[in-house]
Amino acid sequence: MRGRVQGVYPPCMTVIRRLGTTRSDATLALAFVAVSLVQIAWQPIAEPALGAIYVIGSMLPLAWRRTRPVEAALVSSAFWLIPLDGYPVTGFVAVILQFFALGSWGAPRRAVVLVTAWSSAASVVGTLLGPEPPVALVGGVLAVVAPVLAGRLVRHQRRQSESLAELAAQLREEQRRVEEVAVDAERARIAQELHDVVGHEVTLIAIQAEAAASALRSAPERAAEPVEAIRATAHRTLAEIRGVLDLLAPDGRSGGTASDGLAELAQRAEEAGVANSLEVVGRPWPGNAPAVLAVNRIVRECLTNAGRHSPGQQVELRVSWSPDHVEICSTNPTVMRHGIVPGRGLTGIRHRAELLGGTFRIQFREGKFRVEVSLPATGSVGTP
Repeated sequence: MRGRVQGVYPPCMTVIRRLGTTRSDATLALAFVAVSLVQIAWQPIAEPALGAIYVIGSMLPLAWRRTRPVEAALVSSAFWLIPLDGYPVTGFVAVILQFFALGSWGAPRRAVVLVTAWSSAASVVGTLLGPEPPVALVGGVLAVVAPVLAGRLVRHQRRQSESLAELAAQLREEQRRVEEVAVDAERARIAQELHDVVGHEVTLIAIQAEAAASALRSAPERAAEPVEAIRATAHRTLAEIRGVLDLLAPDGRSGGTASDGLAELAQRAEEAGVANSLEVVGRPWPGNAPAVLAVNRIVRECLTNAGRHSPGQQVELRVSWSPDHVEICSTNPTVMRHGIVPGRGLTGIRHRAELLGGTFRIQFREGKFRVEVSLPATGSVGTP
């Protein structure tokens, strides 16, 4: 008998797997069938052919308990209606596995409920047709319903775990995106700070270098002054860069050079050849370093743009402090041939204004380029 079962196993496995099941479930089903066939051959539970039909029909569907749980449970329970004089020893284990899989993997819910009801009825009828007393009806129904309920509970927990895993993956992805945005924003901030510092000072150096070159051609003895100014500006630029790096450091410390006074900025620009007039009305708000630094940077950028795009022209600057806002206005004559095209400098000014909740406007009228910025006293406390 054992040799016969071993000879039947390989082709049966091939057929079952082709019908859409897993190797583990197919092996389990064939093992249950083999053990039960050995039992009924040793201790018959019905006519030999009828007993074999019952074993194969009720246990072979275990091979599809996870891939087709509803159909497998339905087919398996249909063979319980065959009258028997006993039951295979593995029968109850097969029932528990089959209906636990129905509760855990079966869908839709309506089909699971209908198959459970049908199988409970088939269990009652099969019990009445068998050798057990009528009280065994309760056990027959529980053997169907209890595994289904346990399977539904496991299904619910599995879905919750999958939802939590999906949510965790979404949170990780969102965190990654936030980190990327933060890195990009920090890079833009560093680039803007370096542009504000280096762009302004290099513009002054370029103006002074032109003056030195002109002096060397006409009166070499007069070149010493612009060359000295270039040296001083270069050293000051290095100090400014160190100040910016300190300002951008994680601990937020400042090197002290990033908030030079507006009068000193205007004086340095004047010495470098950028003619300007600065008018300051009122006093800065105490304890509002972001606004003071933003005004400093905006004035610096206005002087830089005027010296770069309108050399030799007078720049009129006005900074007006009031209790609730500060206004910065820069006006210089220029020739606009292709309209106003904001570059990095003007974009930086707009960014600083928006960061502090202010407004930014540029306009060209009657041969003059005008920049207007207004910052509220209740602006962001972040470093602009």
